[in-house]
Amino acid sequence: MAVRFFSALGLFSTIVAFLIFLISYASFPEDVLVYVNNLGEPASYLSKDTMFYLLVAFLIITNAAFIGLKSIIRKNDLTLENTEAGVHVSQIFFNLFFASSVYFINILNSRENFDYSNFGYMIYVTGILLLLAIVFTLISGFVLKK
Repeated sequence: MAVRFFSALGLFSTIVAFLIFLISYASFPEDVLVYVNNLGEPASYLSKDTMFYLLVAFLIITNAAFIGLKSIIRKNDLTLENTEAGVHVSQIFFNLFFASSVYFINILNSRENFDYSNFGYMIYVTGILLLLAIVFTLISGFVLKK
């Protein structure tokens, strides 16, 4: 039951991450700022089209990898419910990390005067949550073997 619930949440998080990407992409300028140096000056840009293709490819490849990992777990008879649910949770946190990263790039490229240091923690927190979900999935896979 938990696997189906987290599977539905994984699909929902993928859709939400893609929608956040599309909304953010619509407001990107032609040259998207992707890196600011220590002094707060713009340091690196990508074109809007390149940014689109890179982000879509990244989202598709990683979500396909999660689907492939789930099928490997089922195929190799590793049907521990906690392991498969952990893969779904990792997918959810990955999509949260992706959406918050794209939103941060959107804020960085907005013409408003923001203090970007107030938003930087958002990337680190979602990254740490993603790593914790992956580590707990691996631990549950090894510890809870039959």
